[in-house]
Amino acid sequence: WSAHVDVRFGDETFGNDILVVGVHGADGDLAGFVLLVKPAVRAAVLGMLALGDARLFEQMSGILEPARRPAAILFADLENSTALSRRLSTAAYFALIRRITRRSDRAVVDARGIVGKHAGDGVTAFFLTDQAGSEAAAARSCVEAMRGIRDAARRAADRSGLDAEDVTMRFGLHWGATLYVGRLMTSGRAEVTALGEEVNEAARIETCATGGRALASKALIERLDPPSADALGIHPEQLTYISLANLPTATEKARRDAPAIAVCAI
Repeated sequence: WSAHVDVRFGDETFGNDILVVGVHGADGDLAGFVLLVKPAVRAAVLGMLALGDARLFEQMSGILEPARRPAAILFADLENSTALSRRLSTAAYFALIRRITRRSDRAVVDARGIVGKHAGDGVTAFFLTDQAGSEAAAARSCVEAMRGIRDAARRAADRSGLDAEDVTMRFGLHWGATLYVGRLMTSGRAEVTALGEEVNEAARIETCATGGRALASKALIERLDPPSADALGIHPEQLTYISLANLPTATEKARRDAPAIAVCAI
């Protein structure tokens, strides 16, 4: 027989369809019952939910309550996207952005990060110290994710029949010592949001990284310990920094909002 059961979580109620089937032994006697439970949504909707990465959901479950959480911050954006969208058909451009987004999110999750908001063809991600185990580990994961996203853009370009130089990403990497991080869930989305000056500063760093560069702040690089730096092939003692205001590619907003932040190309 069948039934419907509502289960309440907090302020929300979720319906479940239930099917109960009797099981008989070889002698024909009733041996027991099998209870099948399925959320009361169409299979197509369940398929969409299954596309999510369980590792990301596990990361998100660890930040149920908003709180101050130090983290590495990653901003990435597709360069010359307007020109590219005009050059390609709408369908082809959409397919390219979808490929970049899917592969970029996977690169973040593979680096043990949490995917933040998607704004157009941009990606944000956070690498929390308490989940990574240390500041050095969080900073290292941020750099690894950047490299993964860069590779993802190359593969998306190849899949779309474009040259790699046609699909370049610019990156801003920064450290957030006082970020306020929490999970935002509504009936239409589930995402992680971080608030703090460092988030705005990371965005300013990214807009200055034209030419497909990755600019990292001194605050992030100096949180790498020797083993992490060696694993990344970065030699912090050999790096030189320049303030955003003195970058030839500095935007007006960067000069206004974060002129003194020291950055280097990695």
